[in-house]
Amino acid sequence: MNRFDRHVVIDVETAQSYDHVIEVAAVEVIGETISPRSFVRRVKPRSAMSPFCYAVHRISLADLENEPHFEEVVHDLIEFVGDDTIVAHNYAYEYNTLKREFERASRPTYPRERFFCTMALAKRSGLPGKLRHACSQAGISVAHLRDAHDALNDALLAAHLFLKLNPAKRL
Repeated sequence: MNRFDRHVVIDVETAQSYDHVIEVAAVEVIGETISPRSFVRRVKPRSAMSPFCYAVHRISLADLENEPHFEEVVHDLIEFVGDDTIVAHNYAYEYNTLKREFERASRPTYPRERFFCTMALAKRSGLPGKLRHACSQAGISVAHLRDAHDALNDALLAAHLFLKLNPAKRL
């Protein structure tokens, strides 16, 4: 990995499984460093909140009442991501969720080829698929995190896992 390579690690929390973003976070990785630049937005969904999803992130519809809808923040997300590779843990979840949101906002979606999956990388390294479990076994501390997930902490964990396991950095 070149010291100037830029990757953007994305995580989303949703109101429904694979749909209706309620929080999106992206962190910038330049070379082998997580930059202080990040993008974090809460989003008011156009759907009910699934009990399962609420149990994962503990963000309620009441918490999102005054937040913008996705189409009001998508431009800022696109600007932050730029043309760089998008990294996500279990990229299919982020890809499919963002694809639906981009379509509803009448925006072109990110091509699947732009995504790099840290879950696949973890599994190839003999680590479990769950982000926090993979990080813990890779020596990345998760002790400071609350039980409920949030997009920024999960994006940061995925960024640390990406940097720790990325085979390109060993070239």
